[in-house]
Amino acid sequence: MSVVTFEIINGKQVFVTRNQISSRHLVIMSHGFRGTSTGPARSFVNFERLLAANGISTLRFDQPNCGNSEGDFLDASFAEWIGAIVSLAQQAVADGFQVILLGQSMGATASLVAASRPELKDQIPAVLLWVPDPKLDPQVEASQVYEEAGEQYRGQFWIEAQAAGFMSRLDEYSGGIHLVYGEHDRYVTAAAKQQVMEKVTAKGQPVMVLANQDHSPWDFDSAQQVFQAELEFVKRYFK
Repeated sequence: MSVVTFEIINGKQVFVTRNQISSRHLVIMSHGFRGTSTGPARSFVNFERLLAANGISTLRFDQPNCGNSEGDFLDASFAEWIGAIVSLAQQAVADGFQVILLGQSMGATASLVAASRPELKDQIPAVLLWVPDPKLDPQVEASQVYEEAGEQYRGQFWIEAQAAGFMSRLDEYSGGIHLVYGEHDRYVTAAAKQQVMEKVTAKGQPVMVLANQDHSPWDFDSAQQVFQAELEFVKRYFK
């Protein structure tokens, strides 16, 4: 049964949903830009149910300034996103959980960076990356206000994302990686996607490319394929 709480992270109330099963295995799910804790097309909720049926606990949350959490999206900070993931993962590890991180889009980018942070070094055995965007060359001004799908934000968010150095952190991370991209991703450039796939493949880690799929959401059957593949993957990394 899921338990919903608000927890203080970096001085803000953050909306957290925990589905704690009897085991000490936990997947922390991080949504993407303009997203919420349910994931696109409720994919996080649906995957959570599959994990629960297999004895795996989950934690979903709204990043600061997103969804039900405190703050305006205009002030969203990618650096703060990373900090929130690190904070939640550190607490879970301290509570005796073995933690795997899952992220979608910018949540995937933030999750990989978080997993490589000194605070979590050797604590995260694997990451599940759904359509990460490395943000190699954001064409924005830090203080300028932009708008996308009815949400306003400052360019500083993308500047911070670039500064986080996703590609370098990907090189450094030594745990398991399961990478998923849609064949026709409207947000991640083909060149960036290819670079990420090549790095993951070079590490001997699995890459899924979903035929005829976009960034998100994916069609139902494609999502089910990802869920099943991820379930088998995490079972190999949970001890």
